[in-house]
Amino acid sequence: MKNNQKYLIIINLTAGRGKSQKKLSELIIALKNHRISYELRQTKAPKHAIEITRKAISEGFRKIIAVGGDGTINEVMNGIMLSGKNEEVTLGIIPEGGGNDFAKNFQIRTNIEKAIETLLTNKTKYVDVGKIEDQYFINSLGIGFDAIVAQKATRIKFLNGLPRYLVAVFTALINLKFHKWEIITENRKISAKFLLILFGNGKYSGGGFKLTPNALVNDGLLNICLVRKIPHLKILKFLPLVIKGEHIDKKEAEILQSNKIEVISNTKIPIYFDGELPILNNDKHLVIELIPKQIRLIIG
Repeated sequence: MKNNQKYLIIINLTAGRGKSQKKLSELIIALKNHRISYELRQTKAPKHAIEITRKAISEGFRKIIAVGGDGTINEVMNGIMLSGKNEEVTLGIIPEGGGNDFAKNFQIRTNIEKAIETLLTNKTKYVDVGKIEDQYFINSLGIGFDAIVAQKATRIKFLNGLPRYLVAVFTALINLKFHKWEIITENRKISAKFLLILFGNGKYSGGGFKLTPNALVNDGLLNICLVRKIPHLKILKFLPLVIKGEHIDKKEAEILQSNKIEVISNTKIPIYFDGELPILNNDKHLVIELIPKQIRLIIG
């Protein structure tokens, strides 16, 4: 069978604190039961999924399945974009990470059997992709407090999902700093002190927070949640609203939409996207843009 008719399955066995490893045998049995022709490759290090994806596409694979969390999906998606053949490739996801924020946009189940049934529908949707420098993100990009929380969360080994991020939030509050940034869009320029800014292609981030609850992955726009400097105690009252997406009409938050944004700072900007902590060439002047309808995603 030619590679373009087979599924290439890329699995991160460390995703979800090892949850993928525990489910590997279940996945193989389910693939066999559904008589799916596939090849499975395991990631061995950070960014390895990018390399695996690009190589697989050069070998003729056109159906790529990411098994893992948001970071794994991010790497596979970057591999697809960097291959230069993204219009030929279909991406499927089996969510097995800690937060699975991107999968929540489509109600893709973490149950292996249900996820495979979704893949077999072959129902697809083109989704937008964010870009910063030469790197891509598919779900969200956060700067400020949100990014510091993500950094703290990577060090917490005993929890997953929203509980892990809530612990990280309280840890980050101990040495909380506000950041003065200049934000530039095509029709706005804002200079202020901020707690955080979240650029959402999808609705969810941080294991279930809904900072951009009205974001759509295929509307050609990033939803931008600006949260300005607020007192520490008010942050604790604000967080429960964010979990439910009920913060957007509060005075502490402002929601913008744009397909290109600049953030300028005198100091290094803390940043994360899709659960990853990227290394940038210029971390004091960010140019973030959205490229419409770049990835063909199986949504069921």
